[in-house]
Amino acid sequence: MDPYREYQDYAVASRLLVAQGLSREILSLSQYARLRLRRLELARRGEWGALEALDERLRYGFWTNPWRLKEALKRLGHAPYLASPEAFEGLLFPEEKARLRYPGQAGEYYLGFLRLPALLMDPEAFEEALREQEARGERLPLFLNAFHRVLG
Repeated sequence: MDPYREYQDYAVASRLLVAQGLSREILSLSQYARLRLRRLELARRGEWGALEALDERLRYGFWTNPWRLKEALKRLGHAPYLASPEAFEGLLFPEEKARLRYPGQAGEYYLGFLRLPALLMDPEAFEEALREQEARGERLPLFLNAFHRVLG
């Protein structure tokens, strides 16, 4: 996976959790990168307990792992950001929304993952949903401000 896309997915998940009072941390790109390298080291050494704790902090698989997503949805309850693609994009800054190809694009992508847990018992529908998400992901630009800041 593209490391920038991975960070974008992390940041959006973190914003959602922070907005709902379920977390207080959003790592910067450099902090995330350092912890991601630490994750690789833990995996190589087989330190599964530490790896699991770090995965939670990195929101690793938050959107793509149906089991993690199912647990997150229980904690999120009826978060207003989950009501529609446009409502979801309330998590984004105006400049970030302006980088999308159309209003609701990021919301469609991230909310599209919410159907995965319900499709686990239907492998064909699950695979189709994953293909749709992959296509949406290919069209979704890197929109976070962290990728577009110019020093000076």
